[in-house]
Amino acid sequence: MARQADHVERRRLFAAAALNVISRDGLEGLTLREVAREAGFTTGALTHYFQSKDEVLIAASEHAAEQVRAPMEEVALESSAREALRHLLYTALPTTTVMKARWRFWVAFWERAAHSPQVNRVMQERYREWSGRIASLIRRAQEQGEARADLDADLAARELVALVDGIGVQVLIAGKLAAPAQRQFIDSLIDVRLSPSAARDDHPVPARAPSRSSRAPA
Repeated sequence: MARQADHVERRRLFAAAALNVISRDGLEGLTLREVAREAGFTTGALTHYFQSKDEVLIAASEHAAEQVRAPMEEVALESSAREALRHLLYTALPTTTVMKARWRFWVAFWERAAHSPQVNRVMQERYREWSGRIASLIRRAQEQGEARADLDADLAARELVALVDGIGVQVLIAGKLAAPAQRQFIDSLIDVRLSPSAARDDHPVPARAPSRSSRAPA
């Protein structure tokens, strides 16, 4: 039993080291030798647990996910589902040094997923988990009367995911989107999509053509 516990702990150490390496140096900095060095072990020790960089990358992604699940689950317990949703999305924004590093890792994960079916499958699982968590809070907001009853929760969740992704990329590229502005973007989309008044905006009334007498001369 102790040997199994040591095995799990060793994998966790290597996963954490890989997360640090990629967050600091990007995907191009991910080598088995560098991960082993970061963890304080030999490359041979690392290859006893992982056979490829993709396996290391996937383990690092799970380690990152474990770090954010507990805070997200705690936020989801707020009595107001709408406020829980707002604060859940805030936790994913690159508003701190730690979260900016996590976003560098996530962008590297995207890049590798475009070329590796193995990594892509894991990425899709991460997105299903993330979107599902958001959609669940939207449905609870509907039950509480805090969101329009006719809203497609899954579609709205994908919109919010896309917004968070866009914010993350903009911060990494430009670095000028301050934390208050990031949160304001989230607030605005939540208000637009969830508020009962937003239902009218989904089916706008076509503009009436001007009458012949009011048209400008040709």
